[in-house]
Amino acid sequence: MEPDDRSALHIGGAVVTVRDLARSQEFYCEVLGLTVEVSSTDAVLLSGGAGTRLVLRELPRAPQVMGGVGVHYVAWIADDPEALTRVKQALERRDALAGASSDGDVELVEGRDPDGIPVIVACPRMPGPGLTELPDRIYRY
Repeated sequence: MEPDDRSALHIGGAVVTVRDLARSQEFYCEVLGLTVEVSSTDAVLLSGGAGTRLVLRELPRAPQVMGGVGVHYVAWIADDPEALTRVKQALERRDALAGASSDGDVELVEGRDPDGIPVIVACPRMPGPGLTELPDRIYRY
């Protein structure tokens, strides 16, 4: 792949299995500012700025397996420090804040959704081509 081709790609969305659809929908709408685009009895498509799409699929008895094969978390980007502060405050109100840290010039806020799934928000954008080492959090799950 040519370097110029990489800039044309981005994550179009993610699908997250949850145990309680209404509870998780409220969490992601409050904490990340997403809005309902389409819903059914057991799934909802949430959307946000810059083409963000998140599908929540309810499976009430689904097991939670961390450290197995599959997506462990999705990192979200806050457009500015104020947006990151709003996310942190929303997580604190829900007693869902797991931590906040700084990694160079990138500020990170980490929380847990109602099913314990990590929710990570960074500001500004995550490190790009100059990255020389993977963050420690990659090895924690």
